[in-house]
Amino acid sequence: MSRWRDRLGRAVRRRSVQGGVALLLVSGWLATGIYTVPATSVAVQSLFGAVTDGAVPPGVHWWWPRPFGRVDRVEVTRTFSLGLGFKVDKTGETAGFDPVESRWLSGDTNILHLRSKVGWRISEPVRFLFRVDDPARVLRMAVGTAYTETMSAMPVDDVLTTGRLVLREQVRTRAQEMLDAWQVGIEVLSVNLESVDPPPVVLKAFQDVQDARADRERLVSDAESYANTTIPLARGEAEKLQHEAESFRIERMQAAEADADRFARLVVEHDRSPTLLEKRLYLETVERVLPRVKRYVLEPGNANSMPIRILE
Repeated sequence: MSRWRDRLGRAVRRRSVQGGVALLLVSGWLATGIYTVPATSVAVQSLFGAVTDGAVPPGVHWWWPRPFGRVDRVEVTRTFSLGLGFKVDKTGETAGFDPVESRWLSGDTNILHLRSKVGWRISEPVRFLFRVDDPARVLRMAVGTAYTETMSAMPVDDVLTTGRLVLREQVRTRAQEMLDAWQVGIEVLSVNLESVDPPPVVLKAFQDVQDARADRERLVSDAESYANTTIPLARGEAEKLQHEAESFRIERMQAAEADADRFARLVVEHDRSPTLLEKRLYLETVERVLPRVKRYVLEPGNANSMPIRILE
């Protein structure tokens, strides 16, 4: 009887130890479900492969550990960079110029070497994690397709000069449209052109064209500057001559009106006393004329006499 009692006690103790170990293992397994989310990220929780929460905020949280549950952290505030036309190393960083990937064709069938950097961020964590296998590769394909479509509709001169801003904006818009249609969960923030150059074999010819265009623009600018300086001066001189002519006209008209008025008054006086007026006019005329003439005195009746000038 005691033997059965001892055997039962040993079994109970064994069961207790096994239960304690099992409880300890379960507690440790559950403790592995505690996780933290950084301030720059959100977490995506899934249970048995189904997403239960796609935007767990930063902080300390608990979720069912593997293999039942899964937690993926996604940086949603960080801006990532994608290089196009560059070689990329194993870490994803640009490591130099890629002469093959950088070749693009313009609308007038000119080859250009283009290097671009695209800034992007994760806008929808669930789609970014589970919609496609390699979102960065899909982004590269979308941006490359957008560049192909946009540059094929632009002449080379626009791509090299004034059309760069339009090219960047159209590429960003078109790439975003494709990413939204594919539901990748990526937002394209910016598209920057690092360089756009013709192939080395024709670089000098392109440079000559650019220099000629720059000279043309400089000459046009100089001509416009000269015109902007000369035209106001000419207009001012013309206005000055017009004012002087108008002043001369008014002065002559006033003088003519005054002479006409004086002559009308003389006519009236002549009608009253012709002899007296004629004599007065004669004397006034002589008074004005004599001071300006030379006067000589000759002895009458002597042809050989020398003239004597009277000096005043």
